[in-house]
Amino acid sequence: MRFRSTSILGGSILLALVGRAPASGQLAEPSLRSKIDSIVAPYLAAADFMGVVAVKRDGEAPLILPYGLASVELDVPHQAESVFMIGSVSKQFTAAAILLLEQEGKLSTQDLVSVHLPTFRHGQVITIDQLLTHTSGIADVFSLERLGQSAGQGGTFEEVISDLSDADLTHAPGSAYAYSNGGYAVLAAIVESASGMRFGAFLRERVFLPLNMASTWHDGPGPVRSGRVPGYDPWGRDQLTRGMPIAASFSTGSGSLWASAVDLLAWTAALHNGGILSDSAYRKMTHDYGNGYGYGVSVFRRFGRNVVGHDGRIGGFASDVARYVNDRLTVVILSNVQSVAKDEIRRLVAAAALGEPYAVPPPRQYAMRPSASLSEFTGRYSFGPGFIVTVTASDGRLLARANEGGNSELVPLNDRDWFSRTLYATVRFARNEDGSVDRLIWGQGSGAPVGQRVRE
Repeated sequence: MRFRSTSILGGSILLALVGRAPASGQLAEPSLRSKIDSIVAPYLAAADFMGVVAVKRDGEAPLILPYGLASVELDVPHQAESVFMIGSVSKQFTAAAILLLEQEGKLSTQDLVSVHLPTFRHGQVITIDQLLTHTSGIADVFSLERLGQSAGQGGTFEEVISDLSDADLTHAPGSAYAYSNGGYAVLAAIVESASGMRFGAFLRERVFLPLNMASTWHDGPGPVRSGRVPGYDPWGRDQLTRGMPIAASFSTGSGSLWASAVDLLAWTAALHNGGILSDSAYRKMTHDYGNGYGYGVSVFRRFGRNVVGHDGRIGGFASDVARYVNDRLTVVILSNVQSVAKDEIRRLVAAAALGEPYAVPPPRQYAMRPSASLSEFTGRYSFGPGFIVTVTASDGRLLARANEGGNSELVPLNDRDWFSRTLYATVRFARNEDGSVDRLIWGQGSGAPVGQRVRE
């Protein structure tokens, strides 16, 4: 199913949705609302964002602004309470579950996995700490044959854990950092083993209900919950198509939660103000163990400030939650368009809220079509050992796929530069002396990665 952008964001509709976006509570800074409206407008017009932007400083009323359509098919606008899949933002809840169980003496983050999952093949050499910090060497769920064969829709959670047990490690445990959704699936299995409860039930009883997070739940079997919105993927220059999230069997622990901005503000307030974890557990969660990562959260600096947060992207959805620790400020971006445009939006909104300088980029101009044939660009490009980007052509579209991941459409800007609306990156095809394409440059600037075309 495809939708033209004119049916989503026709001029009068765009102005109405931006202009009437309601806020929650009494706003301490009314000018911030207009700044965020201006920041979001070009991304909304380009069909690269629809969703909710929320900003809250501790002790002040939240600013929660919905933009665009919750359902393109039904022409229904977003509300402050719209519920989205939050992808890898879910990992901090998995980490918190582990730390809650540690507080109760039911496990230790230094335990070997085998203590809780005796049949897991690598369990005698991997610790829970290594799973939390992405240093375990556990394969990613996106590399599993079962996921590819079923288009992400088949298998049970137990079968996925069995597949991860059977898969070879990517490196010796503790020797390297390699982001792994598989590691967080194993953590969810440990939560179930140590607590005697299903993963979703544990989170509901120990986190969601105590914090009154009525619009947050673990994906999986059961009735359709109120408020959830459909997700969309970018298509062409300004179109959208329905997204297809993977089944909960693959995303449990790593990306399986649905939530609203209202609930995520409640969560971050509790997490960072002692409402869910002990002081020592909170310090463990937010410590940088290397590579800018703690337990289920990224730990970094932006605008010279300490930030704890995480982003997420899953079929049809993109999200980001960032806590500016010393400023006691939380910024939440939830979109039902799977586009890394949310990275630009999160930075610009935070800059506006913190009084930092910022500039909204001008609208992107696409070329109608490249003068070269698409076949000139197709092929495999090697960016180093084990990392291949495959470029294919289908139905007049150029698609790029990293290793066994999903396809991202490349839209022409000119004869050499192309843009991925999903990954929000400009790529360049470079030619050698005889004029044939021999390199793919991913990104801009002198440090952009270069992939050499594989001649086969």
